[in-house]
Amino acid sequence: MSGQPLSRMIDRFLEVLAVILLGIATVGTAWCALQSQLWSGEADRLENQTAAQRVESNRLYGLATQTISYDVTTVAGYAQAVASGNENLQEFFRPSLVRAEFLDYLNTWEQQVLAGEAPRNLLDDDEYLDSVLDPYRAAQDKAESDAKAADDAGRLGDLYTLSTVLLAVSLFFAGVTAS
Repeated sequence: MSGQPLSRMIDRFLEVLAVILLGIATVGTAWCALQSQLWSGEADRLENQTAAQRVESNRLYGLATQTISYDVTTVAGYAQAVASGNENLQEFFRPSLVRAEFLDYLNTWEQQVLAGEAPRNLLDDDEYLDSVLDPYRAAQDKAESDAKAADDAGRLGDLYTLSTVLLAVSLFFAGVTAS
């Protein structure tokens, strides 16, 4: 008879342990499912942000190429005015047609011409190109960063999904073995 109460205590202990483990697995399954959903949502949000950033970077690239084209055209017209000695046309160009951000380049160009030097080609001037293209490059870098973050969030969501499946499978087998 003394073996029976010990056996019942062990059975009772195993039942309580099984309930605790099933409870932990159930809560873990729910938590992993929630985390999977949250990270998938974050990945979607970041992918949408990436798409919007790519649209913005394309807009900025178009604007940069238009600015470069405008500045090249302005330099060509100004060069004609300088070459022909038409000071009235030169005076018209500066306040009317030349962008304020471009005046420093034009001043440098004019000083090079007056010094008898060959002026630097606008399209070979890295400092100028950087100033015009930097907003596009920054937007492109932000889009790449967002794309990487979206991939990372998606992978994390996938790992939580896998954990959810594994915990659900363990709950299934725990239920089968308990019965």
